[in-house]
Amino acid sequence: MTAERELVSVVIPCYNYGRFVAEAIECALNQTWQPLEVIVVDDGSTDDTRQRLAPYLDRIRYVYQDNKGLSAARNTGIRHARGDWVALLDADDLWHPRKTERQLGVAGIDASVGLVGSPTCSEMPAELPDAPATREIGVHDFFFGVPVTGSSTLIRRNAFDLVGGFDETLTSVEDRDMWLRLAVAVRALQVSTPCWRYRDHSGQMSRNAQRMFANYLRVLTGFFVANPQYARDRRSAFAYMHLDAAHCFFDEGKRSQALGHLLASWWYRPWSVRVRDTEHVALRFKLAVKFILGAVWFSRLRRRGAA
Repeated sequence: MTAERELVSVVIPCYNYGRFVAEAIECALNQTWQPLEVIVVDDGSTDDTRQRLAPYLDRIRYVYQDNKGLSAARNTGIRHARGDWVALLDADDLWHPRKTERQLGVAGIDASVGLVGSPTCSEMPAELPDAPATREIGVHDFFFGVPVTGSSTLIRRNAFDLVGGFDETLTSVEDRDMWLRLAVAVRALQVSTPCWRYRDHSGQMSRNAQRMFANYLRVLTGFFVANPQYARDRRSAFAYMHLDAAHCFFDEGKRSQALGHLLASWWYRPWSVRVRDTEHVALRFKLAVKFILGAVWFSRLRRRGAA
């Protein structure tokens, strides 16, 4: 059981998400864990965000700043946080009412635990188990996937003193950069039961494949420079990065770029991205089959045109 009366600071960055932010605030205010403070950072919104926040101003801390991006907005919220823990909640996401309570129960009073999260989910269960299954996660888990994401996380406030804030020069993949830095400095746990909901909609940063790859490359390159003890994992991590990029570019219809990243992934690791990683082997195979079928289809079209 966690120490009693630990204050949780919920940081909600918002930029032109007036249509979503009220629901996010309700999710935070309706948490079964108390005490809890809600900090909304308005990152220079030009829509009706301020008007949507008006009914909540007596129950939240409202901070306005000129538009500086998601990382800067989160850092502003963290600087204003008075809690022992910081919980991040993007303005377009939703929480289960017992998210904070269950995650604090998992963290317990172990001061070495600095990060708790749960998997990405488009649906969350109506009820959370009293004792959810958990697993310890580390740097390698973030090399080859995203076991926790922004709105799922609960972070011990003093962990930011160890690793610093979010990198404000990154325009995406800032989450993975932070989780990697935290995983080196503190223990991290994943609650296996989803306790939040991700809303998929247009306009999200993650939809730009080129921007994602450029930032991902910066993050990994910087990480291995700062942490040479993980040098032997470099080729596997870069192989997964290119595989992820291939999938993103393929989804955008940019097949030549996707093929280039798929080949780069094979060059870094000719077989699997890591030993016994059947999921990533399967993804490579599926992408390769798509390219082959596309090439056959294109070849048939050319022959028909020549005839």
